[in-house]
Amino acid sequence: MTGGLTALALEQELLGELRRRGVVVWLDAHGTYTPFVDGLSARAKQGEFPFPVVAFRGSFLEIVLALEPYGSGLDNAPLLIHMPAFTEDSIRATPVLELYEPGFRFRKDPKTLVREVARGRVAPDALEQYLAGAGTVDLAAADAWLASQLTHTREGLAALLEQLGPTLVLDALVDVLERRESFLLQRVGSDAEREVLEAWLARQTGMDAAWLRFYGSDPKATPLASVAGALVGWLLSVEYVHDLNRPPFVAELVRLRDLSAPLVKASLALVDHIRGKHTDSYASLADEVELHLHEELPAIRPEDLGKIDTFRKEEQRVLQGAVDALRAGEWEKVRGWAEARNEERSYWLRRDPARRRAWELAREAAALGSMLTARPRPLEGVRSLDAAVERYAATAYEVDRAHRRFEQRQATLLDSQLPHFGDLKEIVRVLRSAYRGWADRLARDFAAACRAAGFLPDATLQQRAVFEQVVQPLATDERVALFLLDAFRYEMATELLAELKAPGTVVDLKARLAELPTITAVGMNALAPVSQGGRLQVSGTFGGFRTGEFTVRTPDDRARAIGLRTGAKQSVLLQLGEVCELEPEKLKRKIASARVVVVHGTEIDDAGEANLGPATFEIFLRQLRTAFAQLQKAGVKSFVFTADHGFLLLDETTQKVPYGSKRDPAQRYVLDEHPRAEQGMVNVSLSALGYDGLAGYLLFREDTAVFATGNAGATFVHGGNSPQERIIPVLTVRRERPLGRTLMAYRVDAERLPDAMGLRRVRVRLRAAHDDAGQLGFVAAPAVSVGMRAPGHPEVRATLKGVSGPGAVEDGTLRLAMDADWTEVFFALEGPSSEAVRLEVYHPDAVEKVAPKPLDGWFDVDWRRGSVEPVAPQPERVLDWSDALPAGGVRAVFEHLAVHGAITETEVTRMLGSPRAFRRFSLDFDEHVRKVPFRIRTEPGSDGKRYVKEGER
Repeated sequence: MTGGLTALALEQELLGELRRRGVVVWLDAHGTYTPFVDGLSARAKQGEFPFPVVAFRGSFLEIVLALEPYGSGLDNAPLLIHMPAFTEDSIRATPVLELYEPGFRFRKDPKTLVREVARGRVAPDALEQYLAGAGTVDLAAADAWLASQLTHTREGLAALLEQLGPTLVLDALVDVLERRESFLLQRVGSDAEREVLEAWLARQTGMDAAWLRFYGSDPKATPLASVAGALVGWLLSVEYVHDLNRPPFVAELVRLRDLSAPLVKASLALVDHIRGKHTDSYASLADEVELHLHEELPAIRPEDLGKIDTFRKEEQRVLQGAVDALRAGEWEKVRGWAEARNEERSYWLRRDPARRRAWELAREAAALGSMLTARPRPLEGVRSLDAAVERYAATAYEVDRAHRRFEQRQATLLDSQLPHFGDLKEIVRVLRSAYRGWADRLARDFAAACRAAGFLPDATLQQRAVFEQVVQPLATDERVALFLLDAFRYEMATELLAELKAPGTVVDLKARLAELPTITAVGMNALAPVSQGGRLQVSGTFGGFRTGEFTVRTPDDRARAIGLRTGAKQSVLLQLGEVCELEPEKLKRKIASARVVVVHGTEIDDAGEANLGPATFEIFLRQLRTAFAQLQKAGVKSFVFTADHGFLLLDETTQKVPYGSKRDPAQRYVLDEHPRAEQGMVNVSLSALGYDGLAGYLLFREDTAVFATGNAGATFVHGGNSPQERIIPVLTVRRERPLGRTLMAYRVDAERLPDAMGLRRVRVRLRAAHDDAGQLGFVAAPAVSVGMRAPGHPEVRATLKGVSGPGAVEDGTLRLAMDADWTEVFFALEGPSSEAVRLEVYHPDAVEKVAPKPLDGWFDVDWRRGSVEPVAPQPERVLDWSDALPAGGVRAVFEHLAVHGAITETEVTRMLGSPRAFRRFSLDFDEHVRKVPFRIRTEPGSDGKRYVKEGER
């Protein structure tokens, strides 16, 4: 067995595979490695190789006996089996198959092995010439040839370069190009030294004399700088060529496709190194290389390019292609391009937030378009309500979810600073029109099912039966939290479901049909136990439902009815925002006597009527997760989430249909004394819907059009008979074991940065903090969500526009991993007035221990048209200027100054606790003064310095 470089490299590779894979079956098609394996087997028997080696040498009986001590291979203990002259097919006819199938197949072309070992040691041309003339490669001969090639490359400059390695030499060459100090400026001065450098670079990367001639030299640059520029051009061109989906146009680039795999791998690693270490320089370096490839890049098409945008023009061309493909409805093509171009993968997008947002919008648009194409008519041919609900809950909801997400993201992302803004705005319009057509077809098919089977489903699908069939059985044994949520669509519940799944938790989502008309006064009150014999006693014109001695029409009435039905046990009514903000212990005391905790949430409906719908959906879903976590901490183990109705989003594609005067209809239904047969409408009697106490008929549109009522400004509508309005969720969550205590405590570091491109900017990171006991926890969450808010100003909303760094935006919050680097956050701050506010970074989910972090300074709020309703009640606390100062003595000094107007050195020293603390205060005084809203004059006094307040800034 040879003991040279190839044998050593092969042995190390085998050791790695054995440790990772366990059983390794080596298919040696030509028996080339038989002498090597025999030597390895002998060393294994002597204990010099750590794992057993079994080799087939012509007798199946012998190999079966040799393998007998190693069992079936199911324990996956490391074992090397050498099978010369066998392939994937022929091995199946041998007794080794039992170990081959669960094991790992190993193969190694001898020429590939020699190339891997020779890379960086031997000139590529010499290596290929040797391999071409060698025929069948013999490892001993290859080692001898390598040794002869290496004897004259280990002296002087060549030895220094070998010692430094490719990355350090590349760093020095980049320094030369950037006109910074570099050791190569002193070591490479003569033509002979330059030739040594070129030869060494050729061995490392494959860059040869032909490339140096093609790339040329800058007459204004030094010879060393020309070599450095050519190397960068070579490396970037190798990456570009090997990412292309077609051969290059330029002949000099075509031959790069034949570069050996080890040299390609080394070149790609060096490109990654430039982008990682020389981030700022990469842009100018790549732009310079683009100029040398002026015949290649202008001709590229988006379809030609792969997943890596080496050059700026590539990303620009693919984004233009993505916009064109969106206009053409080529959704899957865009999804492929967009998935390959996120901030983590694309250098160019990391540097340009506007282009990142454009790609994110393209990704969401393609997702919606794909869904519309995949589910063209989900309810076609359905003739029963059971089947309609089943089909919607199986597939159709995915389209509505994709549409809502698209509207959420476009409301956040689309602005005039985006590249291709006009085209993207048109794509939004086209997708809205396509979705409107889809929703109209869905509504008509659902209306046809209602005509055929009736509008009132069986009891198992009725909204009025939710309490008796779902809530009351749970409340028999333990406390239940019942979330009654206004306008909580079924598709939203599917998203919440994924968030609430956890070990020890059982979740179940069922669909039901809301009562008609799908308005709050009907659906919300029907969720209380008001059904009598399956029918509802209407009070007034849908002014509530009568039950026993009172009428259920308000949240308090619903809580009262629920309490009476649960065996006279008291129920507690809480608002969603209240649950989010209460301390767990206080919440626990508040619900201690209740069998059912009723949580009332109107945030979606309020936001829709205030023209803020899509922008606030993420906030609402986040509030639900927070409330769920809060109630778990308070001891609740069973939860039911349900809704009064769903909704339809409104936009410019919504058709408005006149009906009588504008006072006659509601936006989505008409209550009439007669069963009018109007074109495009369906009608149903109130009696057929199981209502008593009110006579007449309800008329609904078959599609998603709204009646012209003169009511403008809302972003969504409900009241009709479409699946989006009628199909509601009943999401049941039960924790089988108690929620474990969170051990880890976190600290948010946050710093304000200058505004950029019309957006506010901060950078944040997550670190471990000491918990109450002064000890660190041991188990950290994979990521923790953080958001921004203006305490005391719930009407001000911080909307995340994009991030740069390791963090990621999910559901409107920023997800941070502990100990990751800084994440730069771009956000808009909107509210009903243009005042300045203080901000803090906080943990909105209330799951982990994260203390809020106030940000320094005041942030200007951009005025937003329309009345903005509070979407997340905040604590009764407003950040003051003093929050920016260190807590304790320093803050007390400036608060004293603010109230009394002056303070002496003696008083300051007493408040700080020691003369040493005063000296530190003096050193940091100017930094502290920048954080207070008034000017301070320092003057001499009998007790040392005297600080005097001089008025507001």
